[in-house]
Amino acid sequence: MTVFSTSRRARPWFTAAALALAVFCASSPAWAAGYTVRQGDTFWSLARRFGVSVGALEAANPALSAMDLYPGLHMRVPGASAASSSVAASQSGGAASSLSPAAITLIARVAVAEEGNHTFIDMVGVASVVLNRLRAPGFPKTVSGVIFQPWAFTSVANGYFYSVSATASARQAVRDALGGWDPTKGALYFYDPGPGVTDPWIYTQPVTAVIDGTVYAR
Repeated sequence: MTVFSTSRRARPWFTAAALALAVFCASSPAWAAGYTVRQGDTFWSLARRFGVSVGALEAANPALSAMDLYPGLHMRVPGASAASSSVAASQSGGAASSLSPAAITLIARVAVAEEGNHTFIDMVGVASVVLNRLRAPGFPKTVSGVIFQPWAFTSVANGYFYSVSATASARQAVRDALGGWDPTKGALYFYDPGPGVTDPWIYTQPVTAVIDGTVYAR
């Protein structure tokens, strides 16, 4: 019995079908397992954990955005096997789970107060500075201690901090910083150059990054 014919008449159909299958396989991301989102996961942290790009994650999950991730959500990770997804799930949490919701809210509020009128990456930068100070010698070892240290943040010193709330985008910025995204490259300070700088000492500190006009230094 002939399963399929390779005769001259059948070849065009077979060739077209094979070509369509090859195109589908080449254009579709490969994944062997899904992943269940854990507390503190972000597109950025998952991309780093699985060794893929943020764009690849977004392409594999077209219905999701950065603001849609929440614990318990099921998503696809390109190239992830069942084993790697299991390992990643067991390792997730990390720094995010070590901070209380109140501490995360404090960081989000200072991010809004300091850079809320700038871009999202600026708020990630402020959150990163707070986290970097927590780990650096010579700074308080609690989030509240870092934020309320005298003259540490202009918005706290002038009272503006107390008039703002933690926005959804600011909370996402904190989660991204907790997940390992530090666009400041380890900065401990930041400032906007100009007449607003009252202590020229800051200009002596090594610059690590400049983001939307804000200078980050260590």
